[in-house]
Amino acid sequence: MKTLRLANFGMQGMVGEALTPEIVIDFAAAFGTFLNRETVLVGRDTRQSSRMLRSAVIAGLTSTGCRVLDFGVCPTPMLQFSAERYSAAGAVSISGGHNPMGWNAVQLISSTGAFIEPVGGDTVLDIYHGRDFERAAWNTIGVVEEVNDFTGPYFDALLEFVDTDAIRSADFSAVIDPVNGAGCRFVEPFSKRLGVKTIPINHEESGYLAHEPEPRPRNARQVANLMNVVPSNIGFVASSDMGRLSIVSELGETASEEYTFSIIANHVLGKQSGVVVTNCCTTRTIDEVASRHGSVVVKTRVGQAYILSAMADEQGVLGGEGNGSVAMPEFSRAFDAFLMMGLILEAMATCGARASELVAALPRYHMVKRKVSGESHRCYQAIDRLSRNETWSGGGTPSTVDGLRVDWEDGWVHLRASHTEPVVRVISESKSKDEAENRADEATRLLEHVL
Repeated sequence: MKTLRLANFGMQGMVGEALTPEIVIDFAAAFGTFLNRETVLVGRDTRQSSRMLRSAVIAGLTSTGCRVLDFGVCPTPMLQFSAERYSAAGAVSISGGHNPMGWNAVQLISSTGAFIEPVGGDTVLDIYHGRDFERAAWNTIGVVEEVNDFTGPYFDALLEFVDTDAIRSADFSAVIDPVNGAGCRFVEPFSKRLGVKTIPINHEESGYLAHEPEPRPRNARQVANLMNVVPSNIGFVASSDMGRLSIVSELGETASEEYTFSIIANHVLGKQSGVVVTNCCTTRTIDEVASRHGSVVVKTRVGQAYILSAMADEQGVLGGEGNGSVAMPEFSRAFDAFLMMGLILEAMATCGARASELVAALPRYHMVKRKVSGESHRCYQAIDRLSRNETWSGGGTPSTVDGLRVDWEDGWVHLRASHTEPVVRVISESKSKDEAENRADEATRLLEHVL
């Protein structure tokens, strides 16, 4: 199925079927037109298609007269961090992130380092659809400059942000799996600077991802198996763009990616309370952790762009999603796995806690996930019909911030049409595993009937 997904912060799709060089050139030209010949950073991950798409992005940007600073292979959060420091008008990250190897994306970043604001992104889309590109004359075409010195400033800032002395004194050992993605060449300098003895796995820039790049327990088995043989204090599994992270405890137990945000929130909010921003399908553990520390939770639509935008509006101290993503605007406006690893190591060092104890300190819920297939337009219609079904919500509190979410005292159910597949995603969470299953089954049954 040749499906190209367009949003006001970028485009994504299967390479060669939907995401082609021709389309990417035009999209980059639209962004270059929007930026009016200013400086733009470009970075990519290690997928085989990313090198080709990089050429297309640079062609589109330079055709409008933009000056391009080419970062080469660069984790998306590191590129976002660098936007302000290089006085760039914006940046483009080429990475499929947590998606399968054949998938890729072109993501637009603003001058602040956050994903481009919706209003600006909509303007880029208008230029793209209207093909109203600004084309530079032959003698004003943009130049391309390679940048190789961005790593130092980033890690210098990170080491100032976390308690480096405490981490070094703890003499930690860790297994880190960057899934052969953009983080490969940066794992070693990260570890050395923090004084962490690290065993990296899947850290070859081969163009092939070692496993599914979504950091979930099933994709953390290699790390867990290694830790059963070579004891370590913690294991980390990242997405290919270094925007998501999950952990494996010192016992070799794979923790759900839902715990990453909760562990960090429990640590950070213990030092400073404030507004926490998350999406409508992140575990309620976050709500309880925030309440424990006297903090307020604001919920948005799913996606980094919406989280970061709300954090700016609400002056949030911490934001993230249940997919293993965390951002702290005091450091940068990005979901950042290096920052997450640093904060988790800091929590272990300053609290004298093991990784398993950080997980055990959290309130526990049972989460169930389902998918219901259907044509995209019918998926949205089905959710709209169920949102008006008061019998189904049965005493719960409905919310239509993103799809449909119904909250009860002991749990919730969320229904949302996927942006990448013709399905409705069903997520149910409850204190009771049986109740979570029952609500997921009922929502799935109703959706199948409507679709």
